[in-house]
Amino acid sequence: MIIILVHELGHFVTAFLLGWKIQKIILYPYGGCSYFDEDINVSLKEEFLVLVMGPAIQILFILFLQYVVSPPTYVLLKRYSYYLLMFNLLPIYPLDGGKILGLVLALFVSYYRSLQITIYFSFVFFLCLLFFSSLFFYSFTWILILVLLLFSLWKEMNQVSFYYQKFLLERYFHCYSFPRYKMVNHHYQMMRDTYHLVGELDEKKYLERLFRG
Repeated sequence: MIIILVHELGHFVTAFLLGWKIQKIILYPYGGCSYFDEDINVSLKEEFLVLVMGPAIQILFILFLQYVVSPPTYVLLKRYSYYLLMFNLLPIYPLDGGKILGLVLALFVSYYRSLQITIYFSFVFFLCLLFFSSLFFYSFTWILILVLLLFSLWKEMNQVSFYYQKFLLERYFHCYSFPRYKMVNHHYQMMRDTYHLVGELDEKKYLERLFRG
């Protein structure tokens, strides 16, 4: 639980320093989750930094422990930490690895497409994980973790339309400064960190027509 808390504090403190709206941290026996009330259109660099600081602080914490605990205890904690780290970095949403996959995709494809591909690959990797687990693991705890992970993934899949609508509404109601500019033909082609010309209309005017009819 201490390792999980340190990991989540890495996300939490980084988000706080960046001025994000922080809600809460929830800890489970198998992992944790930090909740932020931040815009989807926040900078990709900022979101990536918040994501990677969890694993980074966890690694630094384990390196620090070798100087303050006995060697047998350190070996045990190091093993637990690596297991948690490897699991958390699997490319399955909503694990950190799945979120990082979504951010990388968002650099090259539309936001809506990045959501679809992330969910699709998450299910593929989950099935692979399930297959290898059936060959090598029979722990009840591990089965419970997989069930909860599948439930979380299924829940996120049903939230894709909500995330996309929030993405568009944020752009409609707020003004953002994006580093890139792109011409597209439809709002489903709109990307993160990018301002658009949709057809012959400025993005703001296009979204005004979209939401006001």
